[in-house]
Amino acid sequence: MTLEELKSLQNGEVVVITKVDEKINNGTTTQDYYVGEEMNFLSWGLDDWWDLCVDFKRQGKISHFTSEVCYYIERKMKLNRDNKLKELGI
Repeated sequence: MTLEELKSLQNGEVVVITKVDEKINNGTTTQDYYVGEEMNFLSWGLDDWWDLCVDFKRQGKISHFTSEVCYYIERKMKLNRDNKLKELGI
């Protein structure tokens, strides 16, 4: 997903984690994000350093990310559409 796509997410829209590494897990293993896991978009804004930050609801808790999360997620609707097109051979 691009940064512009990230900014266009609507409240409650479902995204899917498509990549996991130490950045998305904040350098620890305590977050335990998984490829294929779904999150609901809540909001985006600016943090204390004027960087774009994004909040998602995941397993009943709020997860707070920097804008770099756009490289780790994709809209569920887009992934479902892409998978359907692959199944049809398009």
